[in-house]
Amino acid sequence: MPKFREVDWSKAECWGINTDLFYQVEEERNAKAYIFINAVRTICSRCPIFNDCLAYGFGHEQYGVWGGMTTLERRAVVEPKKYPAQLRRALFDLEAYGITYKQIREAYEYSRNDGSVENEPTDHGENGSASYRRPRE
Repeated sequence: MPKFREVDWSKAECWGINTDLFYQVEEERNAKAYIFINAVRTICSRCPIFNDCLAYGFGHEQYGVWGGMTTLERRAVVEPKKYPAQLRRALFDLEAYGITYKQIREAYEYSRNDGSVENEPTDHGENGSASYRRPRE
């Protein structure tokens, strides 16, 4: 499971963007939220550290959008029998941005990993932080 300091956030597509956008999605319950989530997903879908971000969200965050997924959407991945409609809707919405269920499951499984050999650092960023990003197929 990646820890905050282990992710090179400076490589994130959202680097320098006001983070309120990633939390406002959770606060709005109207059409404005739909606009925000689409903007966020556009950013997240092209991010080079997407997997790390989503895994971090699964493992450490209970609020906000991480890797293009809201709190409820991440919860639906963890407890699909409890939130089947939310999971179906999330997968449908994310597919439009090229984010697949396989990628989401990989990030979730990565978030549950205890640091075994499979998740040894694969490369180091300019600031010396480790990147645990798994290559996408």
